[in-house]
Amino acid sequence: MDALKIITSVLTLISGVGIFLIACSMMSSGLETLGGGKLKTLLSKASKSKLAGVGIGAAATAVIQSSSATSVTVIGFVNAGIMTLAQAATVIFGANIGTTVTGQLVAVGLLGDSAISASVIFGAFAGIGAFISTLAKRDKTKCIGGVISGFGMLFVGLSMMSGAMSHFSELNAVKIFLSTFENPLLSVLIGAVLTAVIQSSSAMTTMTITMVVSGLVSLNQGIYLTMGANIGTCATALLAGFGGTKNAKRAALIHLIFNVSGVAVFVILGAMLRIWQIDYGRLFAMIPPNAPQLQLAAFHTVFNVTTALIVLPFTNTLVKLVTAIIPENANSSRKPKSSRRIRSRISRRANPE
Repeated sequence: MDALKIITSVLTLISGVGIFLIACSMMSSGLETLGGGKLKTLLSKASKSKLAGVGIGAAATAVIQSSSATSVTVIGFVNAGIMTLAQAATVIFGANIGTTVTGQLVAVGLLGDSAISASVIFGAFAGIGAFISTLAKRDKTKCIGGVISGFGMLFVGLSMMSGAMSHFSELNAVKIFLSTFENPLLSVLIGAVLTAVIQSSSAMTTMTITMVVSGLVSLNQGIYLTMGANIGTCATALLAGFGGTKNAKRAALIHLIFNVSGVAVFVILGAMLRIWQIDYGRLFAMIPPNAPQLQLAAFHTVFNVTTALIVLPFTNTLVKLVTAIIPENANSSRKPKSSRRIRSRISRRANPE
């Protein structure tokens, strides 16, 4: 019976993650289409003020529900020479703040036990949007229906993931297995690897929230898994920057350093708290009590906002660092040799012995 439950739960979890990712893609593409290029115009204006860049990055990501999409777009702008590295850095900082909106939506969706849950109410938007898309004649109206449908599907996927996790939570073998991951660094590593595999920090954060709500992992474990998700989400940006110019590679590296720095600060702070027998789980369990989904979503927001505030004053230093790591004239030392060889060949051809 346990084997049947595990297989059913795994398949349900995979289905839920798939629906969630498709919903994110539908919302992202639909909103970009409706924006008519306004998003790119907005991002390209992230100049002069660092706070403006952070705000633009946060707003853009909150709207399209994908920090990866914002980061990849920014890297594209840097690659094309539309944005400077400093401008791109501030937008990337903001993108990490904007992605916490998904966590807050998920947390709200998991509220409600005795009454109709918010996930069921919001999930109905999937059907409403589908009807609008089917019956509409104008392309713009169809696109709006697609966005509404995508929004609803977020909660359909969430509901499926939540159900799968509740089944897992009933299995002692799973509880025993997960209890071995108490080490914070191991939890961060697992969160990073899983996020890099599924290419979505939002999906990983959502799964973590449902795991915490079902009691499958503790709030403290969930917090470190969420930190790891912030590192894992850099994989998309790194892939985008890999085939671009040196500035594109530097922008991707800024994204990685930003998230790794934030995790390092919070891991060290967590280790210091453990000296006094305190952990993040206990701290955030008080705001608000008896709602672990809101507690984890609150940490996610605090983590990203705090990291941005810490790193923002050092934006120019960070730009200098990545420029030193990926120098402009990395192969300059080879050029004189090649040019000497060419001149030598020309000379031999001009003056044969």
